Amino acid sequence: MFPAVLDDQYNKEAFSTASGPSPLAVSASVQIGAEPCRVLYALAIPEYIEAWLQFPEADRIECHPERRSFDRFRIDLFSANVRVRSIYGSCLLSKPNRITYLWERDLAGDRPKSTVEIRLSGGPEYCTLKLRHSGFFSKHEEEWHSSMWPCSLKKLCGLMEGIGCTRESANMQEMTCQSII
Repeated sequence: MFPAVLDDQYNKEAFSTASGPSPLAVSASVQIGAEPCRVLYALAIPEYIEAWLQFPEADRIECHPERRSFDRFRIDLFSANVRVRSIYGSCLLSKPNRITYLWERDLAGDRPKSTVEIRLSGGPEYCTLKLRHSGFFSKHEEEWHSSMWPCSLKKLCGLMEGIGCTRESANMQEMTCQSII
């Protein structure tokens, strides 16, 4: 599965439309000891996404590409081997180093939408990942994602660096993660 590649103008429109009027958002930033190209693969391919995403109440996740579309995926969250919820997403890749997820979290039949925008910058041996997840419909959703993203980015950093996250900039105390109101 490869994400859709879009020009910057279309990606900006998708981002502003999907985020809606909600001012609730989470931002995070981490420096990763890997080249941006490798990190982009880990961010865009469901099998790799499954390896680094961490959810507060899930002890296991499965990430599946949707069969009818090359840029859509579903993340199933499990607790005690029972699926507790699903997240449906689209992955939009735009040049040069930006990914946008259109994110739909399944909550008792309701599928509120939010947007995750990720930008990578840096040199050949490291990159800085900046993330902004916006469009939450409640403070509870914002808090849930504020817990999820730092854990996920720490695991991504560890996987990319190969032996765990040992860099100072990826330490949980050093990681920038804030709620924006």
